[in-house]
Amino acid sequence: MSGSRHICIALFGGKGERFGAPYPKQFVPLGEDPMLIVTLRELSRCVDINEIYVVTEASSRDDVYNLILAKQIKKVRAIIKGGPTRQDSSRIALEFLKRSGTPADALVMIADGDRPCIDPEVIHKSFVAAEKTGASVVAIPVSESVLLSKDGERVLQYVKREEVYVVQTPQTFLFATILNAHIRFRKKRVTDDASLVAMMKKPVSIVLGSKDNIKITVPEDVTTYLTWKAKQK
Repeated sequence: MSGSRHICIALFGGKGERFGAPYPKQFVPLGEDPMLIVTLRELSRCVDINEIYVVTEASSRDDVYNLILAKQIKKVRAIIKGGPTRQDSSRIALEFLKRSGTPADALVMIADGDRPCIDPEVIHKSFVAAEKTGASVVAIPVSESVLLSKDGERVLQYVKREEVYVVQTPQTFLFATILNAHIRFRKKRVTDDASLVAMMKKPVSIVLGSKDNIKITVPEDVTTYLTWKAKQK
C-alpha cells in the first residue's frame, strides 16, 4: 500500500438500552476489561492502523478519557463528542479530521466500537480495497432465503440470496470521498457510511467478513464473544 495515513474512527455512541445495563454499553465488561478497552486495544494492535479517533457521548467523555489513559492505548489521538445518531457521529468525526488538516488522500476506516472481534487480515484487506476503488465495506453473504414485505404479513417478492449480503464494519474510504458523501447527504437518514458513497454512484468494494464479527447488542452476545476469544488462545 501507499504511504498515505491510515486512520480509524471508532464509534462508541449510544446508551445501549437494548443491552439493559445501567450504564453505556461501551463499559460492559468483556472478561477483565470493558468493551471500550477490548476493542481499542485490538484495533491499536493492527499494523495497518496509524491513529485512532474515539467517538463517544458527551456525558461519557471523561470516563472514556480516563480509561484510555489508564490502559495506555497508544494510537488514540483524540476523543470526540458524538452526535444524536450514528450518522451524525461519523460526520462530526470526519469534520474534526478536516479541521485537523487530514489530507484528502488519507484512508479512513470507520468501525463500530461494539464489534470487538477484530480480524487484522480483514482490516488489511479493507485498506487495500479502499485504496484501489475509494471505498470498501465488510459484508457476509446470507445463507438462507430472503424475501421482501411491506407490512410484515404478506410476501412482496423473494430476492436471490446469492445477491444479498449482510453489512458489517469496518468500512474504509478515501477521506475526501466519505467526507463529501456525509456533507452531501447530511439530511438523508442511513444506518451505515458506505450507503452514502453508493448514493453518490461511487464504487464500493466488498471485503468478505465473518460471522465471528459479532455486534454486542444483548447480554448473550458477551458469552458469544468470550467463547470466540477462548478459541483464539
